[in-house]
Amino acid sequence: MNSSAVRHMVYEERGGYLLLPVVIMTVLGSTAVLLPVLEKYDLQVARWAAHASWLVPRDPGMAQLLLGAIAGSCITVVSVVYSVLLIALTFASIQFSPRILTSFLKDRVSQGTLGIFIGTFAYCLVLLPSIHGGSRVVVPTLSLSFALLLATVCLLYLIYFTHHIAVAIQANYIVARIAKETESVLRVSFGAELKGFPKEEDAVSEPSDGISLKSARSGYVQFIDEVVLINLAEGNNLSIYQNRGVGQFIPAGVPFLTISPAGAVTEDLKRRCLACLHIGPLRSLELDMEFGFLQLVDIALKAISPAVNDPSTAIACIDHMSGLLILAATLEPPKCRLTDGNGVVRLTRRQATFSRLLDIAYNQIIPYGKADMAVSLRLMRALHDISGVTNYPPYLLCIRNEAQKISKACSACFPIEDCLELLDRLAVIETRSRDAS
Repeated sequence: MNSSAVRHMVYEERGGYLLLPVVIMTVLGSTAVLLPVLEKYDLQVARWAAHASWLVPRDPGMAQLLLGAIAGSCITVVSVVYSVLLIALTFASIQFSPRILTSFLKDRVSQGTLGIFIGTFAYCLVLLPSIHGGSRVVVPTLSLSFALLLATVCLLYLIYFTHHIAVAIQANYIVARIAKETESVLRVSFGAELKGFPKEEDAVSEPSDGISLKSARSGYVQFIDEVVLINLAEGNNLSIYQNRGVGQFIPAGVPFLTISPAGAVTEDLKRRCLACLHIGPLRSLELDMEFGFLQLVDIALKAISPAVNDPSTAIACIDHMSGLLILAATLEPPKCRLTDGNGVVRLTRRQATFSRLLDIAYNQIIPYGKADMAVSLRLMRALHDISGVTNYPPYLLCIRNEAQKISKACSACFPIEDCLELLDRLAVIETRSRDAS
């Protein structure tokens, strides 16, 4: 299994309340088995346990009562806290966007909190049979002391978790988190810092010959193992064209890859190529930077809707998207044609471009935000900032076109005297575009 496939597997597993809590529960449950054994047979551990004897009761009944109280408290707190959390997230998804729930599932603090509470519960249950009364009294002092330590950690984690969630469901933190994740994907997809103008590539077109491999099921393309595809193409002297890219929906029976020449394609090669496609019911931010922009756009559109009327949140989305677009304008755009070591094109694909990201970011917000001058001014200022970091004429032309859309939309809603600041920023953008060309 290559490194990209391993990264995808790790990314998938970390996105939920399963892996980390189960790992913590397993570790603490195993600790409950090992500690009493060590305390019984290891003299050094037994001496350590003697120093902690004042912390815990020596009576077996009291020790069992203590463990039962800790276990019961942990499971009760988990039930109450996570029920309230789900309600809070439901309201947040209604106010902002349902797609933000995906980010909360990847929240390490929430996963860790669930894990430490469930782990402590499991530790206490597993430790209970180690306590004996009657003629053979056995009370593992060190193990009970560790149970008290875990109870203290749970209490501290509960306080921290409550603070974390109270902060995390605020609009600005949600927007900032999505922007940070999108920036990470953008830096992976785009290249190094741009020196001069980006290299222009010919338009990508589907080959007229070759054999098409159809998707076996419907869903969103979450991951494509391009490393394996290139290796397969190089090993069999083939050229592969991606009909659908990451983030796009592909129905079952629709071509996913076109391989040429058709005569060199075997059934085994078809199977191995289709295995490189990972499809799911949801879009993923693992490699899909457009999905990050769409989440920010969704939040902005919901914020400026008459039902919510929260332009400050929309402005925060516009600000963060401007930062992402400035980064995209200053990095090498991703290549549409990937080659092998000999320079032969092995994989052809469509990639997100600066103009595409700019269109996704602002094209929907412009018509919906035209009646709010603060939103329109911030849109124009964002375009003004982006135009100041690039001299590439096609980029500036796209920025100018978006700025003209804002000006036209606002001029139809406000008198000319209210649009003077807007028009001043438009004039600067047009001058920069004209000077660059």
